[in-house]
Amino acid sequence: MSQRQVVEVADDGGDIAKIVHDHGFPLPIFSSETCIDDVRSVKIRDDDILICTYPKSGTHWVFEIARELLSGKITDDNVTKMQAFMEMVPEKGYAGLPSPRILSSHLLMKHLPDDVLNKKIKVIIVLRNPKDVAVSFYNFLKSLPYANYKGEWKNYLRPYFQGKFMYGSWIDYILDWEKVKQDNPDLPVLTLFYEDIKEDQMREMRRICEFLGVERTDEFLSKVCDNTTIASMRTLKKRADSEIKVFRKGGVGDWKNWFTVAQNEWWDQHYQERMEDSPLQFKYTL
Repeated sequence: MSQRQVVEVADDGGDIAKIVHDHGFPLPIFSSETCIDDVRSVKIRDDDILICTYPKSGTHWVFEIARELLSGKITDDNVTKMQAFMEMVPEKGYAGLPSPRILSSHLLMKHLPDDVLNKKIKVIIVLRNPKDVAVSFYNFLKSLPYANYKGEWKNYLRPYFQGKFMYGSWIDYILDWEKVKQDNPDLPVLTLFYEDIKEDQMREMRRICEFLGVERTDEFLSKVCDNTTIASMRTLKKRADSEIKVFRKGGVGDWKNWFTVAQNEWWDQHYQERMEDSPLQFKYTL
């Protein structure tokens, strides 16, 4: 019996989004039908670099920054993190890429190959404040043709944070990776915050360079900054399915234009209840 099943999930207003449940975990409906079992069997190389994020947390941005820092070259192509997006692209699609490869995933550690831990490959985790993530995810979800979601913001927020839509709960994802880091102190992990990169990209790129073991001049870092603005990425990284809002605003604090006072209070209480033992601190404005 297949572990993949297309299901319909309803928001608080009864509007439906179509997603896939794979081993009970909610995923987008990828055209390739790559599944969690396929991801688990991917052959990991010793020098692979894995970018792990919850959706809409700056994956494309950090992928491009890391790619240019690693290669030492400014790129002008349309290659994105989708090149080796593990749960969407079959392994044969990136098996031939030269080392070191930059892989990406929004999955939990239990869904990834065992060799991520066994080989102790470098992992870059990118975190973004959950309120801006929720807004970006809402607009992204509504742009996905296969999801066919027409719901209103007021009916979306609670089921979203409860984990009904693709990739489940933001809090579950964050806590899962915190436990992975705690249980595997020898796993080389660099944790970046989206807001910190927006605040001082040069500073954060120096951290990435140190983590990747490369040295780059300030002049080169400045060129990377110019080449990885939202405007530049939107121009360079055109996709065939351009109606999907991969690059929307990319700012910090847009949540203030969406959250009502009641929604904000509800979320703050929910966050406190679930994250009270977490040392993580998020910036909601700059």
